[in-house]
Amino acid sequence: MKTLALFLSFLLPCTLFAEDNYHIRHLSERELVQTYDSLLLDAWHHADKFWHDWPVEPGAGYWGPGRVEGDGVRNIAAMVLTSASLLKYSEALDQNDRNEIRRKAVAAIRYCVATHTTGSQTCVGGKKWGNSWQSAMWTGDLAFGAWLMWDDLDAATQKDLRRVITFESDRFLSIKPPTGEYNDTKAEENGWDLTCIGLAAAMFPDEPHAAAWNQKAIEYAMNTLSAPQDAQDNTVVDGRPVSQWFCGANVHSDFTLENHGIFHPSYVGCSSYFLTGTAMYYTFGHRAVPQATMHHLMDEWKMYQGIILPNGEAAYPQGMDWELHGLPYVTLFAALACREHDPLAAHLENVYVQYLRQWQVKSHGDLELWGCPFGFGRHATTTGLVAYAFLAHKIFGPAAKEMSARKAVAAVEGVHLYDRVQVAIQRTANKFASFSWTNRVMGMVIPIGAGHEGNPDFTAPIQNGFIGGFDPAPKGYRMPSVAEHSWKQTPDGFETTGTLLVNGGSLKQTLRMSSIGEKTVVYEDRVTATRDVAIEQEHGVPIGIENDEITGGARQLFWQDGHTLLDFKKPQPALAISGAWANVDGRLGLIMVAGGNLSYNQAKSYARGISIYEDVLYGSYSTQPKQFKAGDEVAHHVAIVLLETSPKETAALAKSFKLEDRPAGKVLRFKPPGSREIELRLL
Repeated sequence: MKTLALFLSFLLPCTLFAEDNYHIRHLSERELVQTYDSLLLDAWHHADKFWHDWPVEPGAGYWGPGRVEGDGVRNIAAMVLTSASLLKYSEALDQNDRNEIRRKAVAAIRYCVATHTTGSQTCVGGKKWGNSWQSAMWTGDLAFGAWLMWDDLDAATQKDLRRVITFESDRFLSIKPPTGEYNDTKAEENGWDLTCIGLAAAMFPDEPHAAAWNQKAIEYAMNTLSAPQDAQDNTVVDGRPVSQWFCGANVHSDFTLENHGIFHPSYVGCSSYFLTGTAMYYTFGHRAVPQATMHHLMDEWKMYQGIILPNGEAAYPQGMDWELHGLPYVTLFAALACREHDPLAAHLENVYVQYLRQWQVKSHGDLELWGCPFGFGRHATTTGLVAYAFLAHKIFGPAAKEMSARKAVAAVEGVHLYDRVQVAIQRTANKFASFSWTNRVMGMVIPIGAGHEGNPDFTAPIQNGFIGGFDPAPKGYRMPSVAEHSWKQTPDGFETTGTLLVNGGSLKQTLRMSSIGEKTVVYEDRVTATRDVAIEQEHGVPIGIENDEITGGARQLFWQDGHTLLDFKKPQPALAISGAWANVDGRLGLIMVAGGNLSYNQAKSYARGISIYEDVLYGSYSTQPKQFKAGDEVAHHVAIVLLETSPKETAALAKSFKLEDRPAGKVLRFKPPGSREIELRLL
């Protein structure tokens, strides 16, 4: 019966694997713009549910709660920008929509100018907005929206807008841009302040401070993606050597960037698109675009390509603390495709906007994706970012001809060693593999093979990926301490080794991760006790698996004795997996060569912050308490991970690998599907 069950399980992938959730195709320029048009109009109609006429002042109103707290004004400004973009450029509006969008956009502008710190009213809740951390960014969105529909505004409202924009821009004239290379970059803060200053210079060239605003905008642009090497750079940009504009570094010399204490790709994206947004203001106003808006933009884009996945989202080699999905970089892709004629950016824009549109349709117009805790605020913010992507096509011109999916894969293939943040990455046509040694010590794999477009989101960047952990950890213990580590590029990948002190130093974990060829990763560790210690649980070789609405809601798990469907709405208890291998959806295979008690543990709710259901496939999982003496081996794991590999191929390799004793130690030999034979000496 076991043989029959196994045979049947190999037939099941044809019928039971998750069907494609998404359908991605090439869109022409016209189709792309029409997609934006539909996306923005549906988003506007969804936001209409959150509209309030303001009883304090006739002809004024707001979206959302109307408070200063919780980014209330930011969300109003984003919806003003969205409304104005539709009024200016949409080909989909009927007269009723046009009238209602215009009425509410004008009313929201009046609400914002009246409740600014320079105005006569207060927001809902009794506070004024402005002269604060993000208020320049809110002003930039509000003002650009107003500019797009300037002729629809009466003279008094236009005058009030000048008052707000002048105040928010003037406050930067006497200060220098802040900087921060490690842990807490100021790149995105300088970028969002830049948008207000640059817009003021472009929008009001007749104002007395226009020339000063323009100079300050250049200074902030030069110090958005500022790198350490700028201090010695004598290249002249906008009339001065780079070194004279330089206030300090906000990105590392290799153009990686840290925020919230980690290498944070989302802040690479937003810092970059603030520069392109500022260039958009100058272009719209028929003003000369400062050269500074390009400062390190393409250097940053080149680095970014190593971590952008084929679906237009980023990989997060040191984890993620915002929602994993729905923070669109499409704003940057569109600007680079339309202004810089970058074919890879054009391809990523074309792909990502289709995902965003299909998510929106499934959510009935909402751009706040499932699991997000921010409600209307995330919808409004995302809608505003999409509006900038739409505007890129209208203001910069049509996108470049996109490169094919095959060429897009080839453009980013290879090994990337980001020394400043201690992250090693390999990209192939079938996998993304990474290991991080600083900020957060973790490994990660993502299957990205042909056909992934139908279900692109698969693994999750869990913070202890691969390295795992042991409970109970000492009180107050948070992160392992790295005693030593090294890495090297190999002919077909990378190898990294190191030693961690974990559980407050009571355990020493020596590990190695090897990314090899098209589809293979090998992970090994040995854990020894440095003193007498009690271990109640082992969570070895964990790999995060996303399983929620965005991924189709179910995963198929296969192992040597059968299979099961894992419905995220009906989470099962931890599933002990018999045998030495497991395969998820015919896309990720895990074989435990040593130390394996495999288990699949389903999430019971959306993970806080990352906002996904974060299942975990463990290579070695135990809840049996054990006692160890100093010097004892606590665990030894050897795991082979295969990406874009079927259950049948996984099972075959689990039977065919060899462990051989050699004079120099044990050697693992195996031949992955369609690959050369691999031979590794074990730790």
